[in-house]
Amino acid sequence: MAAAPVTLSGNMRGVLWMLASAACFTVMTACIKYLAQQGYAESQMVFFRCAAGLVLLLPMMWRAGPKAWATPRPWVMARRCVGSAIGILLAFYSFANMPLATAQSLSFARALFVVLLAIVLLREKVGLLRQSALVIGFVGVLVMTRPTEMQFNWPAAAALTSALLMAYSIVTVKDLARDHSTLSLVLWMNAATTIIGLPLALFGWTNPGWTDAAVFAVLAISGVLAQTSFTRGLTVGDASLMAMMDYARLPMAALAGLLIFHEVLDQWTLIGAAIVIGSTLFITIREAMLAKKRAPPLPD
Repeated sequence: MAAAPVTLSGNMRGVLWMLASAACFTVMTACIKYLAQQGYAESQMVFFRCAAGLVLLLPMMWRAGPKAWATPRPWVMARRCVGSAIGILLAFYSFANMPLATAQSLSFARALFVVLLAIVLLREKVGLLRQSALVIGFVGVLVMTRPTEMQFNWPAAAALTSALLMAYSIVTVKDLARDHSTLSLVLWMNAATTIIGLPLALFGWTNPGWTDAAVFAVLAISGVLAQTSFTRGLTVGDASLMAMMDYARLPMAALAGLLIFHEVLDQWTLIGAAIVIGSTLFITIREAMLAKKRAPPLPD
Protein backbone atom coordinates (compact mmCIF):
# COMPACT_ATOMS: atom_id res chain seq x y z
CA MET A 1 0.00 0.00 0.00
CA ALA A 2 1.17 3.50 -0.77
CA ALA A 3 2.04 5.64 2.23
CA ALA A 4 -0.51 8.27 3.15
CA PRO A 5 0.57 11.76 2.09
CA VAL A 6 1.92 13.95 4.87
CA THR A 7 -0.41 16.86 5.59
CA LEU A 8 1.13 19.90 7.24
CA SER A 9 -0.88 21.90 9.74
CA GLY A 10 -1.92 25.45 8.91
CA ASN A 11 0.65 26.87 11.30
CA MET A 12 3.44 24.72 9.85
CA ARG A 13 2.56 25.84 6.34
CA GLY A 14 2.42 29.41 7.60
CA VAL A 15 5.88 29.10 9.16
CA LEU A 16 7.30 27.85 5.84
CA TRP A 17 5.64 30.73 3.97
CA MET A 18 7.05 33.25 6.47
CA LEU A 19 10.55 31.78 6.19
CA ALA A 20 10.25 32.00 2.40
CA SER A 21 9.12 35.62 2.77
CA ALA A 22 12.09 36.43 5.03
CA ALA A 23 14.52 34.79 2.59
CA CYS A 24 13.07 36.68 -0.41
CA PHE A 25 13.09 39.95 1.55
CA THR A 26 16.75 39.39 2.42
CA VAL A 27 17.56 38.81 -1.25
CA MET A 28 15.73 42.04 -2.14
CA THR A 29 17.59 44.12 0.46
CA ALA A 30 20.95 42.65 -0.63
CA CYS A 31 20.11 43.67 -4.21
CA ILE A 32 19.21 47.18 -2.98
CA LYS A 33 22.58 47.56 -1.27
CA TYR A 34 24.51 46.16 -4.21
CA LEU A 35 22.79 48.44 -6.73
CA ALA A 36 23.30 51.46 -4.46
CA GLN A 37 27.02 50.68 -4.37
CA GLN A 38 26.96 50.68 -8.19
CA GLY A 39 25.53 54.22 -8.13
CA TYR A 40 21.85 53.59 -8.89
CA ALA A 41 19.21 55.78 -7.24
CA GLU A 42 16.83 54.23 -4.72
CA SER A 43 13.88 55.74 -6.62
CA GLN A 44 14.85 53.70 -9.70
CA MET A 45 14.85 50.52 -7.59
CA VAL A 46 11.45 51.35 -6.06
CA PHE A 47 10.00 51.93 -9.52
CA PHE A 48 11.14 48.51 -10.76
CA ARG A 49 9.91 46.79 -7.58
CA CYS A 50 6.41 48.28 -7.64
CA ALA A 51 6.03 48.12 -11.43
CA ALA A 52 6.72 44.37 -11.22
CA GLY A 53 4.04 44.04 -8.55
CA LEU A 54 1.59 45.95 -10.70
CA VAL A 55 2.27 43.70 -13.70
CA LEU A 56 1.61 40.57 -11.63
CA LEU A 57 -1.68 42.07 -10.43
CA LEU A 58 -2.93 42.68 -13.99
CA PRO A 59 -4.67 39.27 -14.40
CA MET A 60 -6.65 39.76 -11.16
CA MET A 61 -7.42 43.34 -12.15
CA TRP A 62 -8.67 42.14 -15.54
CA ARG A 63 -10.98 39.55 -13.95
CA ALA A 64 -12.34 42.01 -11.38
CA GLY A 65 -12.98 44.76 -13.92
CA PRO A 66 -13.56 48.41 -12.93
CA LYS A 67 -14.66 47.45 -9.40
CA ALA A 68 -11.01 46.62 -8.62
CA TRP A 69 -10.40 50.39 -8.53
CA ALA A 70 -13.55 51.26 -6.57
CA THR A 71 -12.79 53.46 -3.56
CA PRO A 72 -15.65 55.06 -1.61
CA ARG A 73 -13.16 57.28 0.26
CA PRO A 74 -10.60 58.52 -2.27
CA TRP A 75 -8.92 61.06 0.02
CA VAL A 76 -8.25 58.48 2.72
CA MET A 77 -6.93 56.11 0.05
CA ALA A 78 -4.75 58.90 -1.38
CA ARG A 79 -3.20 59.66 2.02
CA ARG A 80 -2.49 55.99 2.57
CA CYS A 81 -0.92 55.55 -0.88
CA VAL A 82 1.28 58.66 -0.63
CA GLY A 83 2.41 57.67 2.87
CA SER A 84 3.22 54.14 1.71
CA ALA A 85 5.13 55.38 -1.34
CA ILE A 86 7.29 57.74 0.71
CA GLY A 87 7.76 55.04 3.35
CA ILE A 88 9.01 52.54 0.76
CA LEU A 89 11.41 55.10 -0.75
CA LEU A 90 12.85 55.87 2.69
CA ALA A 91 13.12 52.16 3.51
CA PHE A 92 15.12 51.53 0.33
CA TYR A 93 17.36 54.50 1.23
CA SER A 94 18.03 53.09 4.71
CA PHE A 95 18.84 49.60 3.41
CA ALA A 96 21.16 51.10 0.83
CA ASN A 97 23.10 53.20 3.34
CA MET A 98 23.09 51.21 6.61
CA PRO A 99 24.18 47.71 7.65
CA LEU A 100 21.35 45.44 6.54
CA ALA A 101 20.65 44.06 10.03
CA THR A 102 20.58 47.55 11.58
CA ALA A 103 18.12 48.85 8.99
CA GLN A 104 16.05 45.70 9.44
CA SER A 105 16.01 46.11 13.23
CA LEU A 106 14.84 49.72 12.98
CA SER A 107 12.10 48.72 10.55
CA PHE A 108 10.55 46.53 13.27
CA ALA A 109 9.74 49.75 15.17
CA ARG A 110 6.64 49.99 12.97
CA ALA A 111 4.82 47.68 15.40
CA LEU A 112 5.47 50.23 18.16
CA PHE A 113 4.26 53.08 15.94
CA VAL A 114 1.10 51.09 15.09
CA VAL A 115 0.14 51.03 18.77
CA LEU A 116 0.91 54.73 19.15
CA LEU A 117 -1.09 55.72 16.06
CA ALA A 118 -3.98 53.47 17.06
CA ILE A 119 -4.18 55.45 20.30
CA VAL A 120 -4.00 58.83 18.55
CA LEU A 121 -5.99 58.22 15.35
CA LEU A 122 -8.38 55.37 16.18
CA ARG A 123 -8.86 56.28 19.85
CA GLU A 124 -8.09 52.69 20.84
CA LYS A 125 -7.71 52.01 24.56
CA VAL A 126 -4.30 50.56 25.38
CA GLY A 127 -3.59 49.07 28.80
CA LEU A 128 -0.64 49.74 31.06
CA LEU A 129 1.25 46.63 29.92
CA ARG A 130 1.22 47.59 26.26
CA GLN A 131 2.02 51.20 27.11
CA SER A 132 5.05 49.98 29.05
CA ALA A 133 6.12 47.75 26.14
CA LEU A 134 5.79 50.78 23.86
CA VAL A 135 8.12 52.87 26.04
CA ILE A 136 10.64 50.03 26.38
CA GLY A 137 10.62 49.53 22.62
CA PHE A 138 11.50 53.16 21.98
CA VAL A 139 14.31 52.85 24.53
CA GLY A 140 15.62 50.03 22.33
CA VAL A 141 15.51 52.36 19.32
CA LEU A 142 17.55 54.94 21.26
CA VAL A 143 20.09 52.27 22.21
CA MET A 144 20.54 51.35 18.54
CA THR A 145 20.78 54.91 17.22
CA ARG A 146 22.67 56.39 20.22
CA PRO A 147 21.83 60.04 19.42
CA THR A 148 24.20 61.36 22.13
CA GLU A 149 27.10 59.74 20.25
CA MET A 150 25.98 61.25 16.93
CA GLN A 151 25.04 57.84 15.54
CA PHE A 152 21.60 59.15 14.59
CA ASN A 153 22.33 59.93 10.94
CA TRP A 154 20.16 60.42 7.86
CA PRO A 155 19.78 56.68 7.07
CA ALA A 156 18.67 56.00 10.66
CA ALA A 157 16.20 58.89 10.47
CA ALA A 158 14.93 57.51 7.13
CA ALA A 159 14.47 54.03 8.63
CA LEU A 160 12.44 55.35 11.57
CA THR A 161 10.38 57.72 9.38
CA SER A 162 9.68 54.81 7.04
CA ALA A 163 8.56 52.70 10.02
CA LEU A 164 6.22 55.51 11.11
CA LEU A 165 4.73 55.91 7.63
CA MET A 166 4.28 52.17 7.18
CA ALA A 167 2.59 52.05 10.58
CA TYR A 168 0.25 54.83 9.40
CA SER A 169 -0.47 52.75 6.30
CA ILE A 170 -1.28 49.68 8.44
CA VAL A 171 -3.61 51.67 10.70
CA THR A 172 -5.30 53.25 7.68
CA VAL A 173 -5.72 49.87 5.99
CA LYS A 174 -7.54 48.62 9.10
CA ASP A 175 -10.02 51.43 8.51
CA LEU A 176 -10.19 51.10 4.71
CA ALA A 177 -10.69 47.32 4.87
CA ARG A 178 -14.24 47.98 6.11
CA ASP A 179 -15.37 49.06 2.64
CA HIS A 180 -12.51 48.09 0.28
CA SER A 181 -11.43 44.73 -1.12
CA THR A 182 -7.92 43.38 -0.54
CA LEU A 183 -7.26 43.59 -4.28
CA SER A 184 -8.25 47.25 -4.32
CA LEU A 185 -5.92 48.07 -1.42
CA VAL A 186 -2.93 46.27 -2.94
CA LEU A 187 -3.62 47.55 -6.46
CA TRP A 188 -3.87 51.20 -5.42
CA MET A 189 -0.68 50.98 -3.37
CA ASN A 190 1.41 49.45 -6.18
CA ALA A 191 -0.05 51.79 -8.80
CA ALA A 192 0.47 54.92 -6.71
CA THR A 193 4.05 53.98 -5.77
CA THR A 194 4.87 53.23 -9.41
CA ILE A 195 3.45 56.58 -10.55
CA ILE A 196 5.14 58.55 -7.75
CA GLY A 197 8.41 56.70 -8.20
CA LEU A 198 8.61 57.13 -11.99
CA PRO A 199 9.45 60.87 -12.18
CA LEU A 200 11.91 60.48 -9.29
CA ALA A 201 13.47 57.49 -11.06
CA LEU A 202 13.75 59.40 -14.33
CA PHE A 203 15.44 62.29 -12.52
CA GLY A 204 18.32 60.05 -11.43
CA TRP A 205 18.01 57.33 -14.08
CA THR A 206 21.06 55.22 -14.96
CA ASN A 207 20.86 52.70 -17.77
CA PRO A 208 21.99 49.35 -16.33
CA GLY A 209 24.29 46.91 -18.05
CA TRP A 210 23.29 43.27 -18.47
CA THR A 211 24.62 42.21 -15.06
CA ASP A 212 22.96 45.06 -13.18
CA ALA A 213 19.74 44.58 -15.20
CA ALA A 214 19.67 40.98 -13.94
CA VAL A 215 20.08 42.26 -10.36
CA PHE A 216 17.18 44.69 -10.92
CA ALA A 217 15.07 41.75 -12.12
CA VAL A 218 16.00 39.69 -9.04
CA LEU A 219 15.15 42.69 -6.82
CA ALA A 220 11.70 43.07 -8.39
CA ILE A 221 10.87 39.35 -8.39
CA SER A 222 12.13 38.72 -4.84
CA GLY A 223 10.17 41.75 -3.59
CA VAL A 224 6.94 40.48 -5.11
CA LEU A 225 7.57 36.94 -3.80
CA ALA A 226 8.34 38.30 -0.32
CA GLN A 227 5.03 40.19 -0.22
CA THR A 228 3.08 37.24 -1.66
CA SER A 229 4.63 34.72 0.76
CA PHE A 230 4.04 37.05 3.71
CA THR A 231 0.36 37.46 2.81
CA ARG A 232 -0.01 33.73 2.28
CA GLY A 233 1.59 32.98 5.64
CA LEU A 234 -0.81 35.30 7.45
CA THR A 235 -3.71 33.64 5.63
CA VAL A 236 -2.96 30.03 6.60
CA GLY A 237 -1.37 30.46 10.06
CA ASP A 238 -2.13 32.15 13.38
CA ALA A 239 -1.37 35.86 13.11
CA SER A 240 0.61 36.02 16.38
CA LEU A 241 2.87 33.09 15.44
CA MET A 242 3.38 34.44 11.93
CA ALA A 243 4.34 37.85 13.32
CA MET A 244 6.99 36.17 15.47
CA MET A 245 8.33 34.23 12.48
CA ASP A 246 8.68 37.51 10.59
CA TYR A 247 11.65 38.28 12.84
CA ALA A 248 13.60 35.61 10.95
CA ARG A 249 14.44 38.49 8.63
CA LEU A 250 16.91 39.85 11.20
CA PRO A 251 19.39 36.93 11.42
CA MET A 252 19.09 36.45 7.66
CA ALA A 253 19.91 40.13 7.10
CA ALA A 254 22.84 39.93 9.54
CA LEU A 255 24.22 36.85 7.74
CA ALA A 256 23.81 38.42 4.29
CA GLY A 257 25.45 41.63 5.49
CA LEU A 258 28.39 39.70 6.93
CA LEU A 259 28.96 37.34 4.00
CA ILE A 260 28.31 39.73 1.11
CA PHE A 261 29.17 43.19 2.44
CA HIS A 262 31.45 42.28 5.40
CA GLU A 263 29.23 44.14 7.89
CA VAL A 264 29.88 43.47 11.57
CA LEU A 265 27.34 44.73 14.14
CA ASP A 266 28.42 46.30 17.42
CA GLN A 267 27.06 45.21 20.80
CA TRP A 268 24.79 48.24 21.23
CA THR A 269 22.99 47.55 17.95
CA LEU A 270 22.45 43.93 19.03
CA ILE A 271 21.20 44.98 22.49
CA GLY A 272 18.87 47.61 21.03
CA ALA A 273 17.53 45.16 18.44
CA ALA A 274 16.83 42.61 21.19
CA ILE A 275 14.91 45.25 23.19
CA VAL A 276 12.83 46.36 20.18
CA ILE A 277 12.03 42.80 19.12
CA GLY A 278 11.19 41.75 22.67
CA SER A 279 8.78 44.65 23.16
CA THR A 280 7.09 44.17 19.78
CA LEU A 281 6.74 40.44 20.43
CA PHE A 282 5.05 41.23 23.73
CA ILE A 283 2.67 43.64 22.00
CA THR A 284 1.91 41.04 19.29
CA ILE A 285 1.20 38.26 21.79
CA ARG A 286 -0.85 40.60 23.97
CA GLU A 287 -2.92 41.68 20.95
CA ALA A 288 -3.61 38.03 20.09
CA MET A 289 -4.74 37.29 23.65
CA LEU A 290 -7.05 40.30 23.70
CA ALA A 291 -8.47 39.39 20.28
CA LYS A 292 -9.38 35.93 21.56
CA LYS A 293 -11.11 37.47 24.58
CA ARG A 294 -13.09 39.85 22.35
CA ALA A 295 -14.07 37.13 19.85
CA PRO A 296 -17.71 35.96 20.15
CA PRO A 297 -18.18 32.39 21.39
CA LEU A 298 -18.64 29.69 18.79
CA PRO A 299 -22.25 28.51 18.33
CA ASP A 300 -23.18 25.15 19.87
